[in-house]
Amino acid sequence: MASMPTILEPAFNRAARALSPLRSRWNALEPGVRRLAAIGAVLLGAGFLVAFVWLPAVRSRDALTARLPQLEARLNEMRNQAKELKTMASNPATPSTVRSLADVAALKSIFGADAEITIVADGFRVVIAATDYAAWWDKTGEAISRYGLVLEALALARADAQKPGGSAVAIDMRLTRAADAASATVPQGK
Repeated sequence: MASMPTILEPAFNRAARALSPLRSRWNALEPGVRRLAAIGAVLLGAGFLVAFVWLPAVRSRDALTARLPQLEARLNEMRNQAKELKTMASNPATPSTVRSLADVAALKSIFGADAEITIVADGFRVVIAATDYAAWWDKTGEAISRYGLVLEALALARADAQKPGGSAVAIDMRLTRAADAASATVPQGK
């Protein structure tokens, strides 16, 4: 014990003194009883190993084995999605719909017969004496999305100033062709 560090010697000495009564009782037992107690201790230790180490490991392995097909299916799905994304990234972006060029008749069909539509430089001027604000906004959105137009100028005035809760407005707006007008096609007759 000369090789032990001096800091640990007192702790080992206290442990040896505390275990000395147990050691003397062990030595007092007959060899058959000692052998039986040792076999019992080994069996108890093996039982603890099985209960707290081996069984949880087997259960975890079985659970992971059961999840493996699910995880493989998800991995294959992700790989397919990665291939699709790579294909999509390699293809140039194309518009989802082919837009046709707007004309006065087409805009009249959207805004109605009450709308006064004239052609101006790079677009159209639309004047409506009185219309419901929400309906006008929906029609403008339809014209913009269908024909690739941009709302460039807008003058809005209340058309029913006499009615306090009225929502009719007078519209004077200018719609111009968007920058992607080069991709628009002229509608062909049948």
